[in-house]
Amino acid sequence: LVIDRKVDLVTPMLTPLTYEGLIDDVLQIQVGGCVSVKKSIVEPEDQNEQQNQRTRDTNKDPKVLLPLNDSDPLYTEVRDKHVEVFGSFLQNQAKALKESHSQFTNRETARDLSEIHQFVKQIPVFTRNLRSLKNHIHIAELVKSAAEATSFRQRWQTERSMLESESQYDTLEDLIASGEPPYRWLRLFCLQSLTSNGIKATRYESLRKEVVQTYGFEFLMVLNDLEKAGFLRKRETFFMDSMATSYSTLRKSLNLINAEVDPSNPDDPAYVSSGYAPITVRWVQSAMRGFLGLDEALKELPSSGGSGSGRRWIDIE
Repeated sequence: LVIDRKVDLVTPMLTPLTYEGLIDDVLQIQVGGCVSVKKSIVEPEDQNEQQNQRTRDTNKDPKVLLPLNDSDPLYTEVRDKHVEVFGSFLQNQAKALKESHSQFTNRETARDLSEIHQFVKQIPVFTRNLRSLKNHIHIAELVKSAAEATSFRQRWQTERSMLESESQYDTLEDLIASGEPPYRWLRLFCLQSLTSNGIKATRYESLRKEVVQTYGFEFLMVLNDLEKAGFLRKRETFFMDSMATSYSTLRKSLNLINAEVDPSNPDDPAYVSSGYAPITVRWVQSAMRGFLGLDEALKELPSSGGSGSGRRWIDIE
């Protein structure tokens, strides 16, 4: 399966609502698959010890690196869980681990030497699983708290409005004024451009001026690079915003919005962002059906000779 990234520039601009996606959004997953967190997050002290520690030194809180890869069986199970369910999933894992340990340590149950030997062999595995579970529970509490913040919910709503092809220029201006982190704001700016067939020239110049005044002149180069990459486009024409765009055609033809998906029992990739299915996924699903009924949508695939030139950007063998 080979897909050119230009087929879907929209999805990378969105905020995923899975466990792994939220970890990256809140804590930033580093190259190599690990995350740096404060030691106090994964190894919280009891209340008395915390008070004593503050008295000794209120500034020291070293960071630790936690691996996030397939070597951790629990992480492979929870990484794609939606924010609405990964908390209960980890809670059930904790209950299962506790029950497994309690069944063996029950003094009323007789054990022969072979069972005892087998249990002793499993102690390192149990300890490792317990450590992993504790780490993920603490991280889950942190990212879930961030996802429940008003600012996070407003950002998700802004993204959804843009995905519905609504203009959010005033919101973009308000976010700059409120000190939104620059690269998080730029993602929204790119999303507005990608879903609206560009930014109105007058709005673009106004927002670019505010970006320079707020974030610094060096972001002029960033905006220029984003234009070259195809993420930003200044719209010079004066057609109405309500006219059909490439994205709006794909949104309808590929059924990109599925607000009815159930995050707790998902049957559609749209659960990842609570209602939006990645364009690449929809194209793959369509390719498996031979692109039936998608003649108009196929014309919107990017190509070397302009829209509709016929170059195929998705190949499945």
